[in-house]
Amino acid sequence: MKKFLFYFTLLTIGIAYSQNVFHDNLNAYTVGSQLSGQGSWTNNSSIGGAGACTGALCLNSKVLSTGFNYLNYGTSNNSLQLQADTDGCGTLFTPVTTGDMYVGLMINLNNASTSPNDFFRVNNNNAFMTTFRVYIKTTSANSFSIGISKGGSGNVVAYTNSTFGFNQDHLLILKYTQSTGVADDVLNLYVDPVMANGAPALPDATTNSGTDQAGNVDRLVFRQNATAIPTGRAGLVSVALTWTGLIFPSLPAVAFEKDSFVITTNEVKSGIISIHSNINSPNVILTIYDLNGKKIDTRATSLSEDINTISINPIQNSGMYIVEIISNEIKFNQKFIVK
Repeated sequence: MKKFLFYFTLLTIGIAYSQNVFHDNLNAYTVGSQLSGQGSWTNNSSIGGAGACTGALCLNSKVLSTGFNYLNYGTSNNSLQLQADTDGCGTLFTPVTTGDMYVGLMINLNNASTSPNDFFRVNNNNAFMTTFRVYIKTTSANSFSIGISKGGSGNVVAYTNSTFGFNQDHLLILKYTQSTGVADDVLNLYVDPVMANGAPALPDATTNSGTDQAGNVDRLVFRQNATAIPTGRAGLVSVALTWTGLIFPSLPAVAFEKDSFVITTNEVKSGIISIHSNINSPNVILTIYDLNGKKIDTRATSLSEDINTISINPIQNSGMYIVEIISNEIKFNQKFIVK
């Protein structure tokens, strides 16, 4: 069943885009410059942002040259710097007035507080009416938990039971369901889900505590103009009416033909994969997934116009896998079998 869902998602990916409300991979923006003023992003609270910086440092949120990659969700070259006491940044999107909405974003964090402020908000109609919030709380030197709350700042924060590693990429998907009452909306959080399988049966965190502040949900904000905010980076931001609507468009198939790469996998049990490349690719991300979408290995490498031998984690379990090569606008996938 999982394999069927995986292929079904790939076949219907074009339909998914019609359910997308907003997405931005930040690729079109100037690296090293503040995000505010680029695209639809702004720090002006009257038009979707977080307001002027009030922290001690008052350095603006900058676009970074490191991106993200998540199977069946999206790929980017750039990301947004997360840093406490800096200037927050937000954007408007087409209002969602009823039913389900999904918000996706990727994070890679290197530090957080044990008593955190929220760092990400989705708001209703203005900068002061928060529909829901996201918190990052340090649980050990190497890990953190993720908290969510809906409505006003006094509502209960529900944290994940699982913890997640610093200096690792993580996908967060938030599902907010608006109902007809004043205190019956539900907020769910899913962390690192297998996108091809749809929304998991059980969320990593859930809450319906407190009154609702919804009805015209129309903006999101990376809130950094405060202390106790996590540091690191974020990106691949998407808002949709359905789970599959979150998916980013695929990279354009340019700069290569199908025979640009010939991949030999008969030594993967020994930790070796060979790639015969017909092009020079100095900055390549090579990732291996199983058919359920679980990441088995990922490597930053380069490919010369020759036979390239790359070390990977040995794959001992039999089954079918997918090797993915991404470099700038090149994206190449090939299935292989381990017997």
